[in-house]
Amino acid sequence: MRTTLLALTVLLSAACSSGPDAQSPKNDLPEPKLGGEKGQVVEKGGPSGDPFAITGLVREEQLPLLKGPAPSFAEVKLGAAPKGVAAPPKECGAFTKRAAKAKATCGDKAKVLEALDAALATEAADARDEALVALEACTAEIPNGIVRSLRVELAPPGCGDALVEGFFGAAKKPEGVPGAVQHALVGQALAARLHRAVQSPPQPKAPFTKQRVGEFVKGPMWKWFTEQAVAVQELAKAGSELSSYGKGVVAVAAGTADLRMVEAVRDIPIPEEFQKDPELANAYYASLDEQLEPRKTRGRDGALAGLRELAHAGVLKSARVDAARNLLAKLYGGRRVDSLDALVLPPMPAPSTAKVNDRLARTLPTFYAGLLLPPEAATDAATLRSMIHTGIPIPQRAALKEADASLSNEVRSLYARGRMAMGIRYWRAVDFDAAAAQLAKVPKDKLSADDRLVFALAIALRRGPEDVAVLMLKNEGFSPEFGDVRALDVVAGEGAAPGAGIAAFNAGVVRTIAAPRDADPKYWENLAERFAKASELLSDPAAKKEAAERSKAAAAAAKAIARTMP
Repeated sequence: MRTTLLALTVLLSAACSSGPDAQSPKNDLPEPKLGGEKGQVVEKGGPSGDPFAITGLVREEQLPLLKGPAPSFAEVKLGAAPKGVAAPPKECGAFTKRAAKAKATCGDKAKVLEALDAALATEAADARDEALVALEACTAEIPNGIVRSLRVELAPPGCGDALVEGFFGAAKKPEGVPGAVQHALVGQALAARLHRAVQSPPQPKAPFTKQRVGEFVKGPMWKWFTEQAVAVQELAKAGSELSSYGKGVVAVAAGTADLRMVEAVRDIPIPEEFQKDPELANAYYASLDEQLEPRKTRGRDGALAGLRELAHAGVLKSARVDAARNLLAKLYGGRRVDSLDALVLPPMPAPSTAKVNDRLARTLPTFYAGLLLPPEAATDAATLRSMIHTGIPIPQRAALKEADASLSNEVRSLYARGRMAMGIRYWRAVDFDAAAAQLAKVPKDKLSADDRLVFALAIALRRGPEDVAVLMLKNEGFSPEFGDVRALDVVAGEGAAPGAGIAAFNAGVVRTIAAPRDADPKYWENLAERFAKASELLSDPAAKKEAAERSKAAAAAAKAIARTMP
């Protein structure tokens, strides 16, 4: 029996390591774009006894100057799809063959943007795409390629290369396509192919005897895995030649494709003989996980590289980011990639619909908002109120930085909310620093209850890891400076305030995340008390229940640790 176990894991090991390992592209994680030594000192805190004081280094992004030289982009081309990648689904035909029923009124940028606003407000996918097709002709108002890339972004995820091939494969080469857009288009096409890769793995048929499972692994599974590994390798390598947003979307797609391969192999039914012997079953899965680790690591690093690029791009709302985070959380449950999702924040201010820019800031995906909206539009409170729901692009963050001295209190508050959301999404310490720094510049008597809650939480989170990549790759405990919840405790102590319960709950969540690996029973007893207090203060029934359950879990942990102590 153990000989069979060894044979199966060896077969799977060979399958998992198949493909051009020596040529495997490295998903090198770009360094966080911070200034100075782990950040630039932009502000020193006040008296050390003030829990809302910002002390020590405040990290700050390195953002391009608005009037500086434009970044350069190498010429890139889209090659043929590798073997093993399924053809685009039939639904893509409607998008590739679609023609405008009416010509757009080009020549007036304001009217073109109004038409774009109307198109994005259309809920039906076909009608929206039809309206966007017409706008592709307005290249004087919207640079060539942007609308096509936007159509790809909004189309079904497996259709990207079909739409991009139609754009670049025209009889006449498209002119005036900005470098960033060209890289985005190629990246979207590669991501679509990666989306269609590693799908529908072969399935063994019962009965799952040792012989039948072995034959399945050596036959259909081996062939499928080898073919998919090579395809993902080629697509990832092509994506590594891209820059900016295009590079990010490919890295995320390649990483998630690799992680899907890991799941596919783990889902192979084990022989019935193993199922009857828990010891053998556990040994099988332990050996299998060991053999899958290189592929799993490759997928993790690719996903993290992509997340870092998309974080720098300012992307908040993205199905790509959702998929990558979900897979990382599933396969690396102990690395806390999504642990900040448990935090409770006040509702985001409602987006403005007063002006075209306000509406586009809410409906345009982040990358396109950065291309089409004036950078200085982010300094307008109404526009920023819309933008923080989707993401704050690089040009807009640069404009906010350059106008920092003249920002209104409302803009500072809104910007802090946006940076807090980005920090939670990507575990970026620089975002928590930015949120805290903005709110520190608002007079205390002008801070709303929501502002104080966000301010206190930013202080508690600001001395954590640089980002989710550092969090996962180092997998170390947090520094003693992380998790300073004194400001949250102050807000929680204001029992009559609406945010008191939320502050108490968030303080408990942060201290849970910051728990040392050798935390003693007293640490967990304190957590139990914190969550019990939060349960009393919270008004939402679901939140009260969760706080109570966390209190019980912390109390149980304290007792369990106490039993192991001499």
